[in-house]
Amino acid sequence: MLYTRRIIIFFNFISLYRNIFFKVFFFEIFYSIKFFTLFPKIKFHNSSKRTDTIPCIYYFLHEISKFLKKKGVKSVVDIGSGYGRVVNFISHMNNIKASGVEYDEEAFNYSLKFNNKNTRFYYGDIFNFDLNKFNSKCFILVEPFKKVKDRTKLLNRIKKVYPKHKKYIITINNYEGNFPKFMKLIQCITASKSRDLKIFEIS
Repeated sequence: MLYTRRIIIFFNFISLYRNIFFKVFFFEIFYSIKFFTLFPKIKFHNSSKRTDTIPCIYYFLHEISKFLKKKGVKSVVDIGSGYGRVVNFISHMNNIKASGVEYDEEAFNYSLKFNNKNTRFYYGDIFNFDLNKFNSKCFILVEPFKKVKDRTKLLNRIKKVYPKHKKYIITINNYEGNFPKFMKLIQCITASKSRDLKIFEIS
């Protein structure tokens, strides 16, 4: 019964990406077999501030990995890292430092099972962290906040990291509200009204 429910949730989840369905389906199968994660972990929260723990699709991760290689990015920080899918994928495919910050203790503890020399997981509220200590110029946000004002607050903090250097902000499914004007959109993949991948540059 549990596996049947997971399969139904998984395919309902995939259907949200109808504009790129076949690409999403192919990469989910391919990388799920590669990483032995056929049934990704999902957790629903009763929170007014933070979204549910739902994995980023592998197709988007594949495209992010290509972008990071093209730009020569050496480290990334995943805000709201959940069970660690983004961090583990990037560290494995790009062989670079990947850090994750997760507010949910259960998800954080699970992510530690896959720790390796290139990954670092941190537990707590991202607003209690000094972003400069991550030593990164690339931040990933897989829809971590329900309130646009919280997202904007974080983006304004990221802008202040390495103020004289180029930085990248990668957002997945952050479809509510507008982004700050200092963020320049350089790449976008739209799957549906509520599902997209956007890559921004801050000079």
